[in-house]
Amino acid sequence: MEGPSIRERSPADRVLLVESGPRAHAEDLIERLRSEVCPGGAIDLFTCLPDQPASLGQTSRAWRSYNAPTFTERWKTVRDLRSEGHGVVAILCSGTPILAGWKLALAALLPGRVLLADREQGLVWLSVKRWREAARLVWARSGLRNPAALRRAAHVAVLPFAVCFLLAFAAKAHISALARSASGQTEP
Repeated sequence: MEGPSIRERSPADRVLLVESGPRAHAEDLIERLRSEVCPGGAIDLFTCLPDQPASLGQTSRAWRSYNAPTFTERWKTVRDLRSEGHGVVAILCSGTPILAGWKLALAALLPGRVLLADREQGLVWLSVKRWREAARLVWARSGLRNPAALRRAAHVAVLPFAVCFLLAFAAKAHISALARSASGQTEP
């Protein structure tokens, strides 16, 4: 995980790692966060897994997505995380759709700076200055590079127009049939 953009920020006291995907990726990221983002600071964890990485240590707190199955509990979890005062929200982008909704919500709702982490793209701060790097990372991990995914996206985009066209055609055909029957014509 190489990235020149990581050095442009000052160290953080507390980091929230949003983990989804292979545990080995999280272990690698924790070591990098400890050396570059929060030397001596605490790293907390938000995960969907029942255990936590061994490299986190005993001082770290952990939140689990499955402990908040209802809307009310999810908002309580977000409020709890906001009150922790994490200076950085590090989101592990591993190409898996696990926790996708949580990742977006936590990036948008938590006050800390957002750091996107990926094995191939490196560490990228989510900021206006680095929007191209962040867009490349999101594009690479979203699956939209795959031609099948692009075809599916095109089909989804065209579907409403196709349905409207078919409904309009059916309505015209039925109205024409009703008009012919009302005027006494039997053939079109």
